[in-house]
Amino acid sequence: MKIRSVSLNGFRNHKDTTVTLGDGVNIFVGDNAQGKTNLLESIYLACVGRGWRTHRDKEMINFDKNTSRIKTIATKSYGDVEVEIKLSKTEKKSIKINGIPVQKMGELMGQINCVFFSPDELRLVKEAPRDRRRFMDIDLSQMDKSYFYALLRYNKILSQRNALLKSRDEDIQKGLEIWDVELAKYGSIIIQKRIEFLNKLRPEVERVHSFLTDSKEKIELKYEGILDQTTLLDELIKNRDKDMRLKTTTKGPHRDDIYISIDGKDVRSFGSQGQQRTVALSIKLAELKIFEQVTGEIPVLLLDDVLSELDHNRRTRLIKAISGCQSIITTTDLDDISEDIYSINTFYIKYGRIN
Repeated sequence: MKIRSVSLNGFRNHKDTTVTLGDGVNIFVGDNAQGKTNLLESIYLACVGRGWRTHRDKEMINFDKNTSRIKTIATKSYGDVEVEIKLSKTEKKSIKINGIPVQKMGELMGQINCVFFSPDELRLVKEAPRDRRRFMDIDLSQMDKSYFYALLRYNKILSQRNALLKSRDEDIQKGLEIWDVELAKYGSIIIQKRIEFLNKLRPEVERVHSFLTDSKEKIELKYEGILDQTTLLDELIKNRDKDMRLKTTTKGPHRDDIYISIDGKDVRSFGSQGQQRTVALSIKLAELKIFEQVTGEIPVLLLDDVLSELDHNRRTRLIKAISGCQSIITTTDLDDISEDIYSINTFYIKYGRIN
């Protein structure tokens, strides 16, 4: 999979931008706040239907505009695909695929796939379980539409169950019996697909991490949570009184996590900043291989101001690791990478304009 071109009109500080990308490494150079990250966000939006910095579409529209248009053209094994998204301050977001309007977000998933990494993605390692669940949800939704729809359904049922727990309904127990069966049904799909995904991801993460660290550290990933539908339903029933007291659902895949360790120690608690960064990067690079295994296409890699955070050795190893895919990289200083990459497409951004 290769992105051929990106056209932006009124997207953040890009009033009218069109850029044609090369097959290999594409580097966007510029000072901070010039529009490099905004360009990556527009590509991410074309892949998953939302930005990574905000869920509010209006915030991605230029201050001087009422609408924003993003058009991305990519080449896949079976031909080209064009994704066009219109954001509006007064209307709902609209999406067209190859010129045809689509009504469901699920139809966008898998059209153009990407893996995104920035220094903020350290949240994947350092922060709360929801960040690791979000990582799995975004990847699986791109690779498997059935997961995306199961997740939508699960979250809707979860919201309804929580609303019931907060209500004063006298038949709350009867209502919980209904919601618990449905929650277990869709929750089991989510759990099963997450475990399958992690089983595929684990050996690739181990391989990439070993390469980046020169085999000096051993990484381990483990899924933490309920592992099947029967157990999930039993847990929901067993914890009803607790849920009624706390007025929220305390069991389910919305509470699950990924345990990550280095040499047997929890990397979130005991890993150094450098170790945490390498772990996060290893996971992101391993995603590329999993996407290829599942979809037959290597996704586009988006790296936002990452190389400057790495020492020379790990930067060199990273460049070797991404040599087989199309990558779009931002940096404030080309010197960070010029000694490592010899054949690149270089673009300069200033005030939302690309030279």
